[in-house]
Amino acid sequence: MSDNGKQTGYANNVRVVGNEKVKRAIDSLSKHGQITFSREVDFKSSKYTIHFFKPTAELKNLYNLGNEVLIVCCSDGMRDFKSRTKDYIDYILTTREEFKNRLDKIACFLIDENHDIVKIVQEDRTVNPDSRLIVPFSMDELQSGISTDEFNNRLRRVLYVRDLFGIASPLNDETFFFGKDRATLITDLYGKYMQGEPGGLFGLRRIGKTSVLNLLKNRINQNGGAAVLFDCTRYHHGYWNGFLKNIVKRVMEDLAYDADNDYETRLPQNFYIVNPDKEGRYAAENAINSFEEDMRSIYHALGNVRVHLIFDEIESISYNTSPSNQWKTGNDALYFWEAMRSISQMNNDYFSYLIAGVNPMCVEIPTINDIPNPIFGGFSPIYMKLFDEQDVSYMVSSIGGHIGLRFENQVCSKLVEDYGGHPFLTRQVCSKINKYFLDKSVPRPLMVRRYDYEKQADDFRLDMTQVIEQILGVLEKYYPGEYELLKQLAINGRESFRNLDAVTGKGVQHLLGYCLIEKSDNDYFIRIKSIEKYLQEKFINDKTLDSQTEKRARINLRRDRIEEKLRNLIWLTTLQKFGKKKAYSRIIEIVAGTSADKGQEIRLKNTQGKDVMIELYLDQLAQIIEKDYKDYQGIFTDRKEFQTRFSILNESRKVGAHSRPVSDEDEALYNYAFKYFEECLEDW
Repeated sequence: MSDNGKQTGYANNVRVVGNEKVKRAIDSLSKHGQITFSREVDFKSSKYTIHFFKPTAELKNLYNLGNEVLIVCCSDGMRDFKSRTKDYIDYILTTREEFKNRLDKIACFLIDENHDIVKIVQEDRTVNPDSRLIVPFSMDELQSGISTDEFNNRLRRVLYVRDLFGIASPLNDETFFFGKDRATLITDLYGKYMQGEPGGLFGLRRIGKTSVLNLLKNRINQNGGAAVLFDCTRYHHGYWNGFLKNIVKRVMEDLAYDADNDYETRLPQNFYIVNPDKEGRYAAENAINSFEEDMRSIYHALGNVRVHLIFDEIESISYNTSPSNQWKTGNDALYFWEAMRSISQMNNDYFSYLIAGVNPMCVEIPTINDIPNPIFGGFSPIYMKLFDEQDVSYMVSSIGGHIGLRFENQVCSKLVEDYGGHPFLTRQVCSKINKYFLDKSVPRPLMVRRYDYEKQADDFRLDMTQVIEQILGVLEKYYPGEYELLKQLAINGRESFRNLDAVTGKGVQHLLGYCLIEKSDNDYFIRIKSIEKYLQEKFINDKTLDSQTEKRARINLRRDRIEEKLRNLIWLTTLQKFGKKKAYSRIIEIVAGTSADKGQEIRLKNTQGKDVMIELYLDQLAQIIEKDYKDYQGIFTDRKEFQTRFSILNESRKVGAHSRPVSDEDEALYNYAFKYFEECLEDW
């Protein structure tokens, strides 16, 4: 025990292992917490000593450390830092059942003889920003003790400068894995593998599917099974039989003999099959038999262990959605799934498979080019769910605590309201919050209060536009019907949506499965408010209006915005070509005598520079563009189309006169012209 009653030193019956330098280093750290465990371990031909450090209450509060933190000591761990030492840390914190639930899974200490350990760890962190938080110490710097200030400065430099929320790549381990249903989901999918059953995992982009697949693969491999993950975006360029060959080659590569890996199932060193690249083996007429033969050989060589084939980004090799014609409109998807299904039905010991993507349409369409779809109804799709408030609160407090951010409960509630519990969206917003306080140099730890969040909420949401477009992009590209349904609910509301014929179809079922929308008392709601606002703002001009006043206001507003952009375009283009004085004269010259307004000539003479544009009528803008059309051809590429659309744009001015009601046909016609000019002038 030491100052202020903080528990430091050594727990009862703990004897520190290692040489004298290791013992002195651990003794230095024991002044800042309690050493509760010590053991010597061999891993991949290297010797390590591991120790558990129980931080004081003050340290736990400052850095959100767990009850115990791993300390790894080694003499040459930086020589193979990535392939050995980091692997060993991951093994201890994610695989060893006796340890993984006991230790902080995000942060740990690493002590090594290498004097450059701090630099090496910092460089690795730059290259691998999603790696766990490793606090490095050289063995020598701990030989004479380390002061409280020095110890805290090292922790701050590692923990407080990292943006743990900004991690964008899929997770490869459980370090930043959250969501109470995710662990259950992995267990369910693991059960399907054990039974040799096919499965399907679906959900919104960036919701964490690939992270779940990575962790499922790890679970299978670490428990005596064998799993290989395929990103289908890499394989759609070839044909179905070539993909079968590549599966075999990839399985042999991933499960190849490794003398240093004695904790996963691997092929024996002398494993042999006939070369898959041998001419004719994987020709279309031989591919299925060769694939079955090769997978059987692999199964037996692994000691009768089934291989789980995990296909991510399934849209890339699916009928109707693949970027490559042989899969999209041809029969490659049909032939591939005929092969997979026929072999696995005859004997599911050799391999099982799991497919993952956004949408389960690949198992819902009954035919492919009028031939029965081999995997139609082959399994019930499993959807990735969004986080509830408890999940969000635990995630942001766990991650935020390590970098000195605390969140009020009301902030977590607002995050769920605005971002629906989508884990990636939520983390990215928290990354913006972290940057906001870093830019203001606010000392840490700090509390993020509801006022802080609400004050910046609109800016945060606008910063998230690109991420939202990524999430919705797959729907817009591959499943436009579902995207249109979501858009209609956003811009026209629940009552209008309820009356759509498509409400009873698969599209709404998929939107419910994604958790993009939810149903309550026969009403539908968009769950992620930031997505709803994005769609409302993007398609503000597509909203169905019943009031004549609203219709006229929207038409006039859109035309006025187009006019303003046209005036800016004309002035800047003429100015660039002629210079300020001659630009003014050029515009006066072109419009001279073109208006019935006799007072315009006097008003034009009384203007200077850009002000000349204010006095011009809409039809005169067209005359200027027509006169110097070559100067505008890069924007309005088709002259006849420009003339036609401008005529309609000019016609829309009559709406302001209230001469007659605006009909649906009028709206459609004006919209035809407005969209043309809005797209052409987007950058103006």
